[in-house]
Amino acid sequence: MAAPVPTPRVTVIGAGMSGSLLAIFLARRGFEVDVYERRGDLRCREAGCSGRSIKMTLAERGLQALREIGLESEVMRFCVPLRGRAVHTGQGEVTAQPYGKNDREVILSISRTDLNAVLLDHVGSFPNIRLHFHHRCCEIDRETAAAVFLDERTGETRQVQADFLVGADGAFSVVRQQMQRGLRTDFRQDFLAWGYKELTISARPDGTPGMDPNALHVWPCGNHMLFALPNVDGSFSGVCVLPFEGPQGFDSLRTDEDVLALFRTRFADALPLMPSLLEEFRTRKVSEFLTLRTSRWYHKDKVVLLGDCCHSVVPFYGQGMNAAFEDCAVLDACLGRHPGDREAAFAEFQAARKPHTDVLAGLSENNFHELRDGVRSPVLTARKRTSILLNRCFPKAYVPIYTLISHSTTPYADCVERARRQDRIARWLGADLLVGAVSLLVWGERIVARASACLMWKRNKQREAPPQMAGWMPDESAEA
Repeated sequence: MAAPVPTPRVTVIGAGMSGSLLAIFLARRGFEVDVYERRGDLRCREAGCSGRSIKMTLAERGLQALREIGLESEVMRFCVPLRGRAVHTGQGEVTAQPYGKNDREVILSISRTDLNAVLLDHVGSFPNIRLHFHHRCCEIDRETAAAVFLDERTGETRQVQADFLVGADGAFSVVRQQMQRGLRTDFRQDFLAWGYKELTISARPDGTPGMDPNALHVWPCGNHMLFALPNVDGSFSGVCVLPFEGPQGFDSLRTDEDVLALFRTRFADALPLMPSLLEEFRTRKVSEFLTLRTSRWYHKDKVVLLGDCCHSVVPFYGQGMNAAFEDCAVLDACLGRHPGDREAAFAEFQAARKPHTDVLAGLSENNFHELRDGVRSPVLTARKRTSILLNRCFPKAYVPIYTLISHSTTPYADCVERARRQDRIARWLGADLLVGAVSLLVWGERIVARASACLMWKRNKQREAPPQMAGWMPDESAEA
């Protein structure tokens, strides 16, 4: 009689969103899973355990992974649909740029903490997953899949043995660094010259949103930008993006008046909705934008990386989390196709994902420069409107690249190739003439909008101005 095959044991390092999601996939396959997290349990709201709180956008790729584990409807309770961008001039004028041709083509705004908490709750429902918080990974042995952890509450260290390790510990991954040490590995990380601070844009006193609650709000001012994503309570999570150095960069904003001067100049219409601006600007740290690429995602059948460990991207296409969730689903499928050969599964996983996450890195950086410099351009607005018009007329033949990226699971590189092919055909058929005509229409709309805004401003000023010759003015209260 054959001896029973022992149940494989897995150590997942990192209980963030990708680590928690992969633990669920692995548990469904019958693995014994131990998840180790350096911070505390974010569901307990312990000090210092929540990590970054920047808002996330959830799109089709991420939703598909959640559907596979039965969590889509649970997560949707914490989401706010975004139908497009609302581009602000800073002086009250706002231009709408829809994401798609109808209300079904939306992305979803969700708090990182809320989403991670839903995943952790689901993790807790599996008897074959164990969570270990406050455990920092100190070292790994890539040949034996052993790991050493420090319990930061007691100061004790412990060595853990498993059949394989999963690195899900973020862009500055200890697992990646130790797995690749001494091996021929191409590794590159690029930081933008801009950083960001998270700020709060409050709801009105009655709890209603002070801006369109179903849009990503953007204040693009070249080197200076403000973004705002809606929350379910009517407030918005703002992200102020500035250069680290230079005029009106983070290093030059030394006083409250410096900060107010920047916001009055660049983001004036947001300022009345930010009563905590000065306190938050003083106390919240500046974070960086990082793009990371590496040529080695696994070692034999003992270690595999996913998410930000191997392909961190800047957040300006809203796809970082979605790509990490897609990693989890693809890795699970690869393990299913190679049940007796993990190294083959890991090799297939890297081959299936790396070309596309490299393309995503480029798309994300390009979208940053579009938001920074081009989003106010009538030509860019015209191109987006023309793309949506062509998609309405030819829904199967022409699909905008944004729709392919955000509303499908077509691999990223395939999306780019299809978009280039479509654009070549569209230009040959005269689409550039249509873009030119729509540009003139957009330009005319903006002139009318600015004239209307100017007239409204003058009327408001006249109402606010004290009467110079009170005896000659009609008694409005008497008329009322």
